[in-house]
Amino acid sequence: MSEEDFQKYWRNVHGPLATRLPGLRRYVQNVITYYSDTTSGYNGVAEMWFDDIESMRKAFESEVGQETRKDLEKFVGKYTTIFADEHIVLSRS
Repeated sequence: MSEEDFQKYWRNVHGPLATRLPGLRRYVQNVITYYSDTTSGYNGVAEMWFDDIESMRKAFESEVGQETRKDLEKFVGKYTTIFADEHIVLSRS
């Protein structure tokens, strides 16, 4: 899939599907525009906010969650899931 087709699919097909996940509080698609390591192979990074890890697990165990994962594998292939706690060091408006 070309980069352009990937971005269109991610935004217009997968994005709306992912927004249906139960308990999802925030969803951001970050498009990669520059690579310091051209071997990474990433086209983008998605950020999803849930109240806690258990809420996220339940969301992905749901029917919509299973559909979302299958769709992700269809257009991304291999992907990595990372759990993180945010620690704001600096925030300027």
